[in-house]
Amino acid sequence: MELSIVDLSPVPDGGTATEAYSNTATAAQQAERLGYSRFWVAEHHGMAHSLAGTTPEVLLGHLAAETDSIRLGSGAVLLNHYSPFKVAELFGTLDGLAPGRIDAGLGRANGSPAVDRALGTDRRVENPDKDHAEKITAVEGVIE
Repeated sequence: MELSIVDLSPVPDGGTATEAYSNTATAAQQAERLGYSRFWVAEHHGMAHSLAGTTPEVLLGHLAAETDSIRLGSGAVLLNHYSPFKVAELFGTLDGLAPGRIDAGLGRANGSPAVDRALGTDRRVENPDKDHAEKITAVEGVIE
């Protein structure tokens, strides 16, 4: 049986984002030593007091440098906040840095209205499911 881990980069009580990232890197290294198949990080916004994981694509680059063989991924990049082309390029770069080890988990979510405004997310998309499917197809087209 293959086992995987999703890490949200929790900020320790009284701690900092720096400590959260260090703990995430340590957890990825331990997961690799223990034989886990994958280690994924998540994207959450507007929760800096408790979760440091806002940019999985940046954290994945660091984790790739800190590990040797474990597959790394995003669970998930919130595609409704970003350009599909940019996301595809980011993950193409990560794959170039850690060939065959990067998984692009793509999702969507609406946070608070303030977070969505800060990220430039259109909350009035007529058909969010269709919009999301089109963005996934666009990412796939660039990656292929």
